[in-house]
Amino acid sequence: MWKSGWNLDKEWVKRNEKWLILLVLGLAILILYAPFGKKTSETGVLRSGERWAESETETNSGHRAGQDKNGSSEESGSDVETGLPGTASRQDTNRLYELRLEQRIRDVLKKVDGVGEVDVMLTLFSSSEKVLRVDKERSRVATSETDSSGGTRQQADESLRESTVLAGSSGSGEPVVEKELAPEISGIVISAQGGGNASVQKEISEAMQALFGLPAHKIKVLKRVE
Repeated sequence: MWKSGWNLDKEWVKRNEKWLILLVLGLAILILYAPFGKKTSETGVLRSGERWAESETETNSGHRAGQDKNGSSEESGSDVETGLPGTASRQDTNRLYELRLEQRIRDVLKKVDGVGEVDVMLTLFSSSEKVLRVDKERSRVATSETDSSGGTRQQADESLRESTVLAGSSGSGEPVVEKELAPEISGIVISAQGGGNASVQKEISEAMQALFGLPAHKIKVLKRVE
C-alpha cells in the first residue's frame, strides 16, 4: 500500500514537474530579492528625501538672503514707489514747514486784540530750493580783419562758462550751497473768533500780506464757530 502511494506521488510529481520547478524558482526569487528590494527602495526614498530636504534648505536660505538684499535695497532707495529720489523726504520736509508756520501764525494772531482763538491752514506752491555756488568765467576774443579795399572790420566773441563749486581742497566734495530759498506760499485760510468783524478781517489780511507778500485775494479770513 505504501509503495502504491509512493508510485502515485512519483507519477504526480513527474506530471507536474514543470510547475513545481517554476514554483520553487518563484519562491526562491521572492526570498532572495524581496528584503533587499524593500531595503533598497526604502533607502532610495530616504536618500531622495534627504536630497530634497537639503535642496529645500538651500532654496529657503537663498530666498531669505534674497529678501534681505531686496529689503536693504528698498530701504536705501528712499522713494521706490514714486521712482523719484528723495521725493518722500521733500514731502515730509514741506509738511513740517507748513505745520511750523501755521503754529507761528496762530501764536501771533491769538495775541492780537479782537482776534481770539484761531485756526490756520496754508498751502505751499513750491518746495524749498537750494541755490548752489557757481563760478563764472567770462572770456572775450576780439579780432580785426582787413579787406582787399583797405577797410577794417572788428569782431568780438564772448563766452560764459559756469561750474558748480565743490567743497574740499581738491574739489571732490559735495556742492557748496550758496543759499536756501523757503517754499513759496500759495494761499492762507484763517478761522478766527473775531473773524466776523470787518476791521479784524482787515488787520489779519494786512498782516499776512506784510509777512508773506501775498495778494489779498489769496488770504481768506473766516469767523470761527465753536
